[in-house]
Amino acid sequence: MNEVVAAPAGWQAANQRALSATLAVVCLRLEISARTPGRDNGHELESAEKQYLESISGVSPAPAFETLSKLFGLSPFERAVLLLCAGMELESSFAALCAAAHGNPQQAYPTFGLALAALPDAHWSALAPDAPLRHWRLIEFAAGGSAGAPVTTRPLRIDERILHYLTGISHLDERLAGSAERTRCRR
Repeated sequence: MNEVVAAPAGWQAANQRALSATLAVVCLRLEISARTPGRDNGHELESAEKQYLESISGVSPAPAFETLSKLFGLSPFERAVLLLCAGMELESSFAALCAAAHGNPQQAYPTFGLALAALPDAHWSALAPDAPLRHWRLIEFAAGGSAGAPVTTRPLRIDERILHYLTGISHLDERLAGSAERTRCRR
């Protein structure tokens, strides 16, 4: 049994706006990396970043991705990598943008290499197995890449539970459902 815990409707809407606004910033960073012709990306990026800051102003409790970033001590770059992976799941344009930024239509997915090239404040330590993204399994290497391939070229994906959390959907992890059910029966 999976329990869904409802969040207040006002917070849900604010969280959705904030998540959409921050994904728009990541999307524009991908466009800049892909050098999409005919777009004034610098002005759009500034505008998108301003819209994001406005979207989180006064939201209480903080949007889910802000809470998660603080909880796991994510750097701005690690947070952007997580959002890049979330964007793949939530926004249809991310796959094409990833392929364009990679310069290869067969690479329609995020990688650490793409993140290092496209996202600000990049640092190699984010790739380490003991760094928050991999240690806490917020992201994982997706199927489709060779297990022996360099970590910078292997496809990344966000953990499904983390994706649900970011979107404001809170549910009991199915791996714990049986234990939680047994605990309730004992009371």
